[in-house]
Amino acid sequence: MKKIFCACIFLLSFFISASCFADELSLTVTDSPEVFRAYIGNDNSVMLDLRPEAAYQGWKLDGALRGGHVAGAVDFPLSWLSLIDDTKLDEILTQKGVTSGKTVVLYGVGKIDGESKKLLAGLERKGIKRAVLFNAPASSWTADESIPMYSYPKYYLYVYPGWLKSLMDIGKADNYDGRKFKVFEASWGDEKTSYANGHIPGSIHINTDDFEEAPLWNRLSDERLKTVMEEYGITKDTLVILYSTTANMAAARIAWILMYCGVEDVRLLDGGFNAWKNAGLPISAESTPKEAVKDFGANVPTRKNLIIDTQEAKAVIADKNGRLVSIRSWAEQLGETSGYAWLERKGRISGDVWGHCGPDSQTLPDFENVDGTMRNYIEITRIWDEWGIHPENNIATFCGTGWRAAEVNFDFYVLGWPNISLYDGGWCEWSNDPSNPVQFGEQKPQYK
Repeated sequence: MKKIFCACIFLLSFFISASCFADELSLTVTDSPEVFRAYIGNDNSVMLDLRPEAAYQGWKLDGALRGGHVAGAVDFPLSWLSLIDDTKLDEILTQKGVTSGKTVVLYGVGKIDGESKKLLAGLERKGIKRAVLFNAPASSWTADESIPMYSYPKYYLYVYPGWLKSLMDIGKADNYDGRKFKVFEASWGDEKTSYANGHIPGSIHINTDDFEEAPLWNRLSDERLKTVMEEYGITKDTLVILYSTTANMAAARIAWILMYCGVEDVRLLDGGFNAWKNAGLPISAESTPKEAVKDFGANVPTRKNLIIDTQEAKAVIADKNGRLVSIRSWAEQLGETSGYAWLERKGRISGDVWGHCGPDSQTLPDFENVDGTMRNYIEITRIWDEWGIHPENNIATFCGTGWRAAEVNFDFYVLGWPNISLYDGGWCEWSNDPSNPVQFGEQKPQYK
């Protein structure tokens, strides 16, 4: 009787609630949890979470009693629509698994109107005949324990603009224990390079040159890192929040070094400075000076396993369970370019595994959404699975000088992957020694 009753509710919702967006696409609006649950885990449907990325990752927003998203759902914040054209929208929908013949289930908003109708037009272009909008508020469906949910194990390490604004204004925010905090804009060069053009009020500029040095652009010695952190007022107990002006690669590079040194709570503003600006929050051109502290409070490093050097990278290659993962463009991987105008030698590390990146050394679209936030776990773990990279492996990532790889490491650290380090020297250091083996040309997954 229960199955018959649920089926009746399901059919009734279609006849009563259905409204037609276009000749080909039927949109059903329902607040029935029975209807919603019927689609969870259904291979013939795709579920899109339309809320902000922070809610998808695990933050309890808009009255949600449980953080995260419906198990198996993929992210599609409606804010993306203002950043993309139809061609990009179609590409993203393909990435999300939206294909002809499937039912697309939307949730996280009360209604579809205004610019958000572009999403329905995109679904129609993909050949979707039926879409279902579950319009119950988050306070309702997140309280329903029969709806399975998932959040990233360390979602709180990616903060969102509203969280950071609250912390800076009143010193209070979720997942904050009251310790002293500092906010830094991380970028290459002095303040006039980017910081002086506008930054989060009260944030302090970090020049990445203060933490790494030419010609290999490796991190400084442990002794010098300790001194630099003290100059910036950072102790092991400081909550450090970092962001970059465009992509978060520079911020992630500094974050991973700080974690290696022993800073206990390091977070990134997901989406960087663009996320702050897109939220319409205040911007300042006034410089906030750094204030030194006498002592970092611990020996450096306290988490030595987070960064390795060349000999350890060779050990990872020799390890049957090891994966030395290249976060470089395919052109870099094939040896068509070094990736940098100042780096002559081309090729790849013999024995490495390609971990994806993007079209060049300056961007990371394979791991970022269109707004610069972290791409969802389903998609980025699929990228690595294609090359035989799994949580149980001994993983060390690298790129040219550690920036791209650091951001990817931070992503997987947020996902709770336990064995990830950064090969700090990367291609720059490896290629600097002619005795290190190098390969060129096509590469195929050797662990599949």
